[in-house]
Amino acid sequence: MALLQETLRQFKENDYTVKLVSTIFNIIPMEKSYVFYNEFENGLRRIIPSLTEEDLQKAYQFLDDPKIQSTLKAFIYVDTTDKLISSFAGIKNVLNLFGMGSNQKRTFESDPEQALDAAVKALVIAYAVNHLYSGDLKSKMQELIQTPAGIELLIYYSLIEIALPFTDNLVESSSKVISKLLENQHQIENKFNTLGIGKLENTTELLNAFQNIIPNYLDRVKNYVQPVAEKIKVYLPTALNIADSATGVIASGADLLPVWTFLGARLITESIALKLKNDF
Repeated sequence: MALLQETLRQFKENDYTVKLVSTIFNIIPMEKSYVFYNEFENGLRRIIPSLTEEDLQKAYQFLDDPKIQSTLKAFIYVDTTDKLISSFAGIKNVLNLFGMGSNQKRTFESDPEQALDAAVKALVIAYAVNHLYSGDLKSKMQELIQTPAGIELLIYYSLIEIALPFTDNLVESSSKVISKLLENQHQIENKFNTLGIGKLENTTELLNAFQNIIPNYLDRVKNYVQPVAEKIKVYLPTALNIADSATGVIASGADLLPVWTFLGARLITESIALKLKNDF
């Protein structure tokens, strides 16, 4: 069985990961309503409701493409590598909003390690887009935002990796915030290269292309930090009952929330559906 299908099937509707993302996407207005699926075929049907057996067979042929496999592994690495702060780390700041953990300012300067990891994750998204779509980088980014799962990934990234952990940076314009986050390209690239995903030869172009689209999504999530935080606390029952530092509390739950794996698998599935649709 293809790795993508195996990955999708590991998620159940009752999982913390699925509950978390469905909560976020039900609070923040979306162009297309979020729907849960854990079967490759169902993901394809989100884009092509009239999917035929012939279409499905064509879609299966993409699953062995090395670019598809390397892209999925890149998303999995974000959740599993010990070289990044867990993808769950962005959520640790919800504790601060409810009077737990540190009260330090939430800025890139106060938590440079997490800021660097957020920048590296931006490069992971750009790397994925470069592998999944056709044309020049501008065209590829446009295809990303035409994919429902692509929009979901950008919303999640903007909210959980930037807006929630770095709320105090949001006093500046979204463009300035993203520019500041991604300004140290050499450091970002070096850390990306430690993940074992593969070397990049066009980092500048990838980061510039990403920087051109993400401010719009950061603008969209800015006003939803508190409402989402109020809902997220439901998924942290143990953490909210432990008087400990935010980092220490959340570390024990990191493996429960492989969100990047989940959202990445959805993006790959729907990008394949978009290829089929564009070929019709």
